[in-house]
Amino acid sequence: MPAPNSSVTRAPRSVSILFGEPPDVKLSRIAVLDAKGTNVDAGATTAVPGKPRELVVPLESGLPSGVYTVRWRTVSTIDGHLAAGSFAFGVGVAVSAPAGGASTTAVNEALTPRAVAARTLLFLGLVGVLGTAILGFFAYGTPPLPLRRVITLGAGLALVGSVAVVADQMAAAGVAPAAMLGSSLGASLVERAVPALALAAAALLQLRRSWSRAWSAVAGLAACAAMGVDVLNGHATAESPVALNDVAQWLHIAAVGVWIGGLMALVVALLRTPLEERSHAARRLSTLAAIGLVVVAATGVFRTVVEVASWSALVTTTFGILVLVKVGLLAVLAALGALNRYRNVPRLPGALGALRRVASTEIVVGVAALAVAAALVNAAPPVEYAAAAGPSLPSSLTVRASDYATTIQTSLTLTPGRAGFNDFRMVVSDYDTGKRIAPSSVRLSFTQPFRPTLGTSTLSLKTQPDGSAEARGAEISLEGVWEVAAVVQHGDRSAEVHFQLSTVEPAPKVRATSMGNGLPTLYTVQMAPNVSAQIYLDPDKPGKATLHVTYFDATGNEARVPQTAIGMTPNGGTPTLLAARPFDPIGHYIADVTLPAGPTRFDVLATTASGRAISTYVVITPGK
Repeated sequence: MPAPNSSVTRAPRSVSILFGEPPDVKLSRIAVLDAKGTNVDAGATTAVPGKPRELVVPLESGLPSGVYTVRWRTVSTIDGHLAAGSFAFGVGVAVSAPAGGASTTAVNEALTPRAVAARTLLFLGLVGVLGTAILGFFAYGTPPLPLRRVITLGAGLALVGSVAVVADQMAAAGVAPAAMLGSSLGASLVERAVPALALAAAALLQLRRSWSRAWSAVAGLAACAAMGVDVLNGHATAESPVALNDVAQWLHIAAVGVWIGGLMALVVALLRTPLEERSHAARRLSTLAAIGLVVVAATGVFRTVVEVASWSALVTTTFGILVLVKVGLLAVLAALGALNRYRNVPRLPGALGALRRVASTEIVVGVAALAVAAALVNAAPPVEYAAAAGPSLPSSLTVRASDYATTIQTSLTLTPGRAGFNDFRMVVSDYDTGKRIAPSSVRLSFTQPFRPTLGTSTLSLKTQPDGSAEARGAEISLEGVWEVAAVVQHGDRSAEVHFQLSTVEPAPKVRATSMGNGLPTLYTVQMAPNVSAQIYLDPDKPGKATLHVTYFDATGNEARVPQTAIGMTPNGGTPTLLAARPFDPIGHYIADVTLPAGPTRFDVLATTASGRAISTYVVITPGK
């Protein structure tokens, strides 16, 4: 509380957020910013007693009327995923009923190539061990040496993958190794280490022929246990009923192990075991794979219904699209498996070559399916995140743009166009004829390029009788430069249009001091009552230059600013976050720039030594 896009008459004493999964308090934070980007939270983020999924942060007393942005960043105690997002609320600001639906979209930062690669290694190792151990027992009694080597290789991959998964979560959350053991990530590492080490030990012991049968069985059981640990640290544990979802997810992964892991083992067996044993192994796997396919399909449908929750989420969310890709790959696998089962297996041993070629193709598709499954584990299911100016300022802000294919023209008007609650109105026209088009749906996504941790918020506009699309919301919650992406659906067509806008706001008071003799002009701007910034370009002319930003306190001494972000927006150009670096250890930063001839806006966002965020901007025309 307060709720996203709501308005309260009195300033709240705190802000609390209820999350879809229990957050790790030690690794999570809520920050509250006013329209200038200044922090107004007054203490540490803590858990709400008796409510493990809720965090709260106190606010400064007596907040004035205005719009405030809540920015949050959490690490789940269940799956270790880092998520971030934001929303806005108003104090003493009147809010009319919205014409459309507004929502806040969380940014789940776990879906990265590094995270997917780590989980793919883990899955590949575990399914390889389980499938090979089961095929070895059912087809050979005692797994032959080539299959035992596959078990050892799979155990090594699973061990590396287990460490890589936790290491990636630590890096994403910014957790130092010294602080990890006291957090939920440390507990996850210990939980994963036990079955992974047991699996590695059993895999090494089963290489001895006299011990191979017993220790191969232990390796298979350890792989099942490691799968269970991964399930307990995943999405299923966050969904009710927990036990049913956990069991279904474990059966799903284990069945994939029998099916795809068994295929890996079969290809090795077809190449490296005696000829008379190959047909028997192929027939055995054909039966096991058919059982695995049924279990994978049944549990997959159940888990998809639980996690996706709606048909539209299958095509409008990353998670849903990944589910469709995975279903497609599994359908290809099922078709290839049917080809082997009903055509090549009955013709054995004469069709061993054809069977091996089809099985090899299945492995390639299966590994791709495992990679998609790894991405699904790292993506957020849709169900998890169903979680004032002077009179001289313009009364609205209008921006216009067309899509890249030049099929439509759009005009987006924000009223009043300032940070806070705005009425959004879009008019869509045919690009060639100029005839107005009534869109069936319009969805706007908002990002602030100089505050990437703020996340992305979305707003759906509702089509009006006059053909325009309208809604009201507080997505433009902070002063500054915003990028807006609009997805416009009209008939059976859709188009994406990109806008760039700067909020209507009083320009900061900037004192420009010309140094003369070819020296750059100094621009001094007051950022807060006790902090000012001095900005200049060297050289002060178009082309390559260095931007200097130095912070000073009220006494005129250099102020300690541990962190700063600098954004550059040429007139009519694309906003760019510059690579700012310290020029001295206190509060002097520099950034390399390439300047156009016209006016360029530089946004400066600083974090002071006390942790407060402050911001301002200055417009500089090089050489003037």
